Amino acid sequence: MKERICIGIPCYAGVPPETLEDYMRFAFHLGRRYTDYEFFLCIKGKSEQFRARNNIVEVALQVAADWLLMMDDDHIIDINESSGDPSKGAEAYDFLKQLLEHDVDIVGPVYYQRGGHGKPVIMDENEQGDPFFISELDLGESIQERAVQGGGCMLIKMKVFDKLGPPWFEPEFTYGTDVQICKKARDAGFKVYNDPTLEIGHVMNDRVVITSRNKNQFSRKDDFFTGTEQELSWKTDNILYKLKTDAAEYLGISERDMDKAFNEGFEKYGWMSLELEKKYGLGTREYYAHMGPAQLQRQVVFHHAAFPKLTMATLLEELKPTKLVGMDFGCGCGVVGFELAKRGKHVYFVDVDGACAYEFLKWRCKKHGLTNVTFGWPEPDSLHYCICLDSIEHLKDWRETLDRIYDSLAVGGNLMTNFMRLRDDSNIEHVFMERPEFMAWVAEKDMLIVSDCVFIKKEPR
Repeated sequence: MKERICIGIPCYAGVPPETLEDYMRFAFHLGRRYTDYEFFLCIKGKSEQFRARNNIVEVALQVAADWLLMMDDDHIIDINESSGDPSKGAEAYDFLKQLLEHDVDIVGPVYYQRGGHGKPVIMDENEQGDPFFISELDLGESIQERAVQGGGCMLIKMKVFDKLGPPWFEPEFTYGTDVQICKKARDAGFKVYNDPTLEIGHVMNDRVVITSRNKNQFSRKDDFFTGTEQELSWKTDNILYKLKTDAAEYLGISERDMDKAFNEGFEKYGWMSLELEKKYGLGTREYYAHMGPAQLQRQVVFHHAAFPKLTMATLLEELKPTKLVGMDFGCGCGVVGFELAKRGKHVYFVDVDGACAYEFLKWRCKKHGLTNVTFGWPEPDSLHYCICLDSIEHLKDWRETLDRIYDSLAVGGNLMTNFMRLRDDSNIEHVFMERPEFMAWVAEKDMLIVSDCVFIKKEPR
């Protein structure tokens, strides 16, 4: 009987075309050169990476896979062809055979950071058990045991997941999912390896492929980020750090205990609580009003993920000072709207009264002395913009709510939402994910479509 390999890819919207082309050639190569194996492909859209990875593991178990190859959506396998040297051709795609021949619990190739100091994404641990990135000089010339193999490309024996049991991956509050699974596996007696003779590329957002040959051109030369996008990331991280410290103060716990409290709250309160679902029903105000502290803890964790950070950075750049009055609908802890208010804009915040994240936001605005905020709906035709981040999909009465948002916008006002880019259909709280119906509503209102995220209210005909 052939061994089974499940290839799992957590995927954002907007995958680099270089990666799509490379992975297609990889799939073609598998069909021709890996005839001793059966392959299964599992691609999961992600807004929360840990959830996508857990879903992938579940699929791998369902198809009785022997191995799981985790690949991220921003890599290049055939780096020689990508760098203009096609002499090695498709031989690069035999990297998986070499990983399989090692026959170890967890193993992967080398790839390099897209920013920072351009280090290999491989970690060891210090005496206190804290992970740190190794230097390129420590890579060696053959397979070596490590504390952490980068999760962008990781081959894992399914028996690891069998022994660990769910949930295999948790929110990335303290550690990324790669650090988490490696630590759990090693604690359970498994071993983690890296093969430094194998290398894959890492695609930057400007479509530059980072490899060992060019990484120094893009690595950080001092203690500060350089470049517009990296500056935005730095500013975003500062914003999120302040959010975390305020949330810890509001909940009466230390910053260090935020992760612990989150995990405990997951069990006690949950955001997919069967008890809450049965008592109040999904998509109801009562459901969200009774989630308790775990709702706030979850949102603090969620905003640290890459996609929400990029969304926040983009909005803060896009909303110029001339757009003075706006609304953050379904705001929760309101991290974007709060920052806009700090920058002098008048912001209306709308969410479910009594929900922990919303009550925290009220407290936070008062703590920081923000008087240019209103908790409630604005007058009609008064808004320059309304941002709806991770909110429309939670609404059963989405049409009535969007109608009210539309009425609140002045002519020329922008509706800014990430709804069309969400791919997390498996989240049971997402009670509305019908993108064609949303676009039909946009057409019905005769809004100007700037992109799949920005819609402008036009002068009535």
